[in-house]
Amino acid sequence: MYARQVAERTLTFGVSGMLYKDGLVMYDRQTDTLWTQVDGRAVRGALANRQLEIVPAVHATWKEWLALYPRSRVLKKPGKFRSPYEDYNRNPRQLGIVGRRNADDRLAGKERVLGIRVGHAALAFPLDAVREARLVQAEVGGLPVLLVAPAPDRPVLAYERRARSRELTFRLDTTGRQPVLRDTETNSTWDVTTGEATSGAMAGARLNRATAYPAFWFGWRGYFPATGVWRRAPAGR
Repeated sequence: MYARQVAERTLTFGVSGMLYKDGLVMYDRQTDTLWTQVDGRAVRGALANRQLEIVPAVHATWKEWLALYPRSRVLKKPGKFRSPYEDYNRNPRQLGIVGRRNADDRLAGKERVLGIRVGHAALAFPLDAVREARLVQAEVGGLPVLLVAPAPDRPVLAYERRARSRELTFRLDTTGRQPVLRDTETNSTWDVTTGEATSGAMAGARLNRATAYPAFWFGWRGYFPATGVWRRAPAGR
C-alpha cells in the first residue's frame, strides 16, 4: 500500500497491462509515469526515480480481518466477484503469468512469505513457519522486528521492536482470555492487534507497524535476489 502524494501532487493510478519481474506495473493518470508495484518506484516518465511513500498494511483474509475489526465497513464492487487469478494461485507449478522456474530452492516457488526490506537488506519469513512459531523476533538491516501470529483466525502482524527509544524483546502470553504481548525489559503488557502498551512502565507507548510485503517466494526472490530466509532455530537452542 502506498500514499498517492508525490511532489505536492495527488496522483491517481491505473493498471498499465505491463509486467516487471512478474509484478504489476502501474501508471499515474497525471503524468503517464510508470511505477512498479513491489517497491513503488517510478521507472519511466516525468516522475522517473521518484518513490511512493509506503503505508504499512495488514494482509488478511476476510475472516482474519473480521476477527480483528468486527465493525469494519467494506468497499465492494457491484455484482458477483471472482478473482481472475484464482486458478493461478492454486497451481503450485505455475510460477508467474508467462511461466518461470524457481531460481532458488531454499523454498518452494509458490510458498507464501512475508518479506521485510530495510535499505539493501531483505529477509523472507515463510508464513507457515511463522504461524507455527507464533512469535518471531529478528533483525533486518539493523531494524529489530517482531512478527506475531496470535491465533489461527488472526493474520500475521509485523511490528518494529522499538518504543520510546528502547529496543524490546517479547513473549506471547496466552494465559488470559486474549493473547497479549509482554516485553522482557519492563514486563509491560501490549495489545497484539494495535501494538499499544496497555499496562506497566511502557503504558501508552506504541509499536510502529513494520513494512511487510506478502508475496510468493519466487516473486520476492526475483525482486530481491540477495534476500535471506528466516529459519526457526531447532528445539533446545
